[in-house]
Amino acid sequence: MPAPENPYTLKEGKVIKVIKETPDVYTFYIQTEEKPLPGQYNMLYAFGMGEAPITVASAKDGYVVHTVRAVGNVTKHIDRLREGDLLYYRGPYGNRWRIEEAYGGTLLILSGGLGLAATRWIFQEAIEGKHPIKRVVHLYGSKNYESLLYSYLYPDWEKACEFYITLDKPHSAWKGRVGLITDVLKDLKLEENTVVFACGPDPMVKACVKVLEEKGIPQRRVYVSLERHMKCSVGTCGHCMIGPYFVCKDGPIFRHDLIREYFERREV
Repeated sequence: MPAPENPYTLKEGKVIKVIKETPDVYTFYIQTEEKPLPGQYNMLYAFGMGEAPITVASAKDGYVVHTVRAVGNVTKHIDRLREGDLLYYRGPYGNRWRIEEAYGGTLLILSGGLGLAATRWIFQEAIEGKHPIKRVVHLYGSKNYESLLYSYLYPDWEKACEFYITLDKPHSAWKGRVGLITDVLKDLKLEENTVVFACGPDPMVKACVKVLEEKGIPQRRVYVSLERHMKCSVGTCGHCMIGPYFVCKDGPIFRHDLIREYFERREV
């Protein structure tokens, strides 16, 4: 029997495509034979600087996709990579979206800001008919026009399902909705069998959960992908703990009723 893989072993992937999403956000297609699951993440590495946990935005045979915002030394280094460069990483880690919970019913996806990267893959699978889901609805909120991600995919998404975008702030080039994602959610008619996948800033997620409760959607049907300060990725350092859970290992996706009492505390 082969020895188990060392979880800290670095792997090497070649950058085969780069898309500039916004002035500080890039999407990278990385050549690899890894086979992650929707919802999982990799630890992307920069020599002499450290690592950053980045969700897998998509994957197919031969490559994975990561969308990275330059907010620190590691991610700023990664955002300077170009086609042909090598990217070092370890993973994949974490759990997956429980898409089977939505079988035969409605799947509602709530994405805020860069959280769209965490929901993109499972959303794509849902609208491509890979799962027996009757209705797919996706609400995406962005703080402004300049921060919109994956705009080149919107036409296909709008044809495939109920896809709504709203901006926090108006812009002269934007003819769509302006306002909070909760405003759109309040006007949405949902079936009792709706299952919700959410990823975005904590205040957005908390506000959306409140609206969902008012609509009769129980917390046990709401799944949230959390972003926390993950360091080891294997549940040993404790930096990412929320209540009794290690976000890096037990998550990053949690059923909301299991974490609500910890999630709503200011300090987590």
